[in-house]
Amino acid sequence: MTPTSASPSLDAAPSDDTARWTPRLVAVLIALIWPTQLLAAAGILGANATAGVAQSFHTTHVAWFGLTVVLVSTLLTPFVMKLGDRYGKKRLMLVMTGLGVVGDVIAAMAGSFWLLLVGRAIAGCYGPFAALSFPAVRDTFPARLVKPASAILGSSVGLVALAAPFLAGWLVDGWGYKGVMWFLAAASAVGFALIALLVPQTPRHDFRPGFDWLGGLVLGGGLTAVVYAVGQGQSWGWADAKTLGWLAAGLAALVVFFFVERSSPHPILDLKVLSRRPVALVLVSGGLAQAVAYTMPGMAILLALYPHIPGVSAGLGWTAQHNAAVSVTWNVVMFGTGIVASRLLRTVDARLIWWAGLALMAVGYGLVGFFHANETELILTSCLANLGSGLVVAGAPALVVGVVSKEEQGLGSGMLNMGINFFGAIVTALSFAALATHSTVVDGTAFYQDGGYAWLFWTGALLTALTLAISLFIPPLRDPAETDAAPLV
Repeated sequence: MTPTSASPSLDAAPSDDTARWTPRLVAVLIALIWPTQLLAAAGILGANATAGVAQSFHTTHVAWFGLTVVLVSTLLTPFVMKLGDRYGKKRLMLVMTGLGVVGDVIAAMAGSFWLLLVGRAIAGCYGPFAALSFPAVRDTFPARLVKPASAILGSSVGLVALAAPFLAGWLVDGWGYKGVMWFLAAASAVGFALIALLVPQTPRHDFRPGFDWLGGLVLGGGLTAVVYAVGQGQSWGWADAKTLGWLAAGLAALVVFFFVERSSPHPILDLKVLSRRPVALVLVSGGLAQAVAYTMPGMAILLALYPHIPGVSAGLGWTAQHNAAVSVTWNVVMFGTGIVASRLLRTVDARLIWWAGLALMAVGYGLVGFFHANETELILTSCLANLGSGLVVAGAPALVVGVVSKEEQGLGSGMLNMGINFFGAIVTALSFAALATHSTVVDGTAFYQDGGYAWLFWTGALLTALTLAISLFIPPLRDPAETDAAPLV
C-alpha cells in the first residue's frame, strides 16, 4: 500500500541521503518519548499513591486502582494497532492522550471510589500508546536511524525509573493521591501538545474496507480475562473456581479468535505475519524479557521497604526516599547502557546486543538472589542486572524492526506491547509464588524471609535464561532500508 498524504516532507520518512540527527528529528523523538515513558512514570506514581487511595475511600478493593488501567489497556490494544494503520498514528495519539487527560482529571476530582475507577478506566485508553510510538519512529525517521531512535525511545525508561520515585515521594507527601492524579493530567496535556506541534502526520498502511470489531473484542477480551485471572490468582487461590473460570474463559476466547480471524474478510490481525517463525520468536522472547526487566525492579521494592524483623521478615526496612537514592545507581546504568546500545545498533547485529543483554540480566539477577543484604551488595549486583536490562529494552524494538516490514510495524509493535502486559502478569504471579515459599503470616499480613527474596530473583534469572535459549533461534535480521525485500520466513 502507498501512503495517501500530499506532503512528502511531513508524511514520509526522510531518505537515507539525510540520515543524520537534526534538531527536527531530535524534537520529534522527544515528543514521542514524553508520552511513551509517561506510562512507566504513571505506574510508579500510581503504586506510591495506592495506600492513600485505600485510606481516603476506606476500601478493601484498592487493587482495582491499578488493575483497571491494565485491563482497559490490554482490551484496547488490538483496536489501537488497527486504527493507527487505518487513520494514521498521530490522529490516534492525540485522541489517546486527550482521553488520558480527561480520565486523570476525573480521578483527581472523584468523590467516590467508583468514580475514581471510572476516571482510571478512561485514562487506561492511553495505555497502548507504545503500540503507536514505535511504529511512528519507523514512519518518520530515515531508515538508518530507525534502530537507534527506537533504542533511545525504549531505554529512556531508565530516566523515568531514576526520577519517578523522588517525584512520587514529593507528590504523595505534599498532596496525597490527588497530587499524583493532577500531575498525570498535566503531564498528559504536555504530551498532547508535543504530539500536536512536533510529530508529523504518519502515513496510512491499511486501506481495506470494513473493520473486524468481533475479532478485536474476542482477542482483547480473551487476553484481558487471562491477565485478570493471573493477577487475582494469588489472592483468590490458584485452584479457586473464580481463577479457573476466568482462565478458562480467556483461553477459550483466544481459541475462538483464531477461527474468527480465518473467516473474517478484513481480520484485525494478519495471522500470516504472526505465524512467521522470526516474528513469533521475536514477539515471545521480546515480551517475556521486557516483562522480567520491568517487573523485577518493582518486586525488589518489597525487599527494600518491608521491615527487618528477625525470624519473621527479611526486608531491609528502608524508607522510600532512601530506596530512591540507592536505586539511582542502577537506573543510571540502565539508561546509559541504552544510549550506548543505540549507537551500536547502527553497525552491530541487534541479535548480539540482545543476547548479551539477556546473559547479563540472567547472571545479574542470579547474583542478586545470593547478595542482597545491604546497599553495597544490591548496588553491585543490580547494576550488573540493569546493564543487561538496558541492552534488552534498547534491543527489543530493533528486533521487531528487523523481522517486519514498514506496513507490518504497527502489528509487530502492538503485539509486543500486548506480550509485555501478558507476560508481566505471569511474571508477577510467579514472583509472588516464589516469595510465598518462605513467608510468615502475622495478623493477616504476609512477611517474606530471606529464602523467599532469593527465589524471587532466581525466578527472574531463570525466566531470562529461558528467553535467551528461545532467542538463539532468531535468524539474521533485515535492515529497515530493505523495505521491498521478501518477508523473513
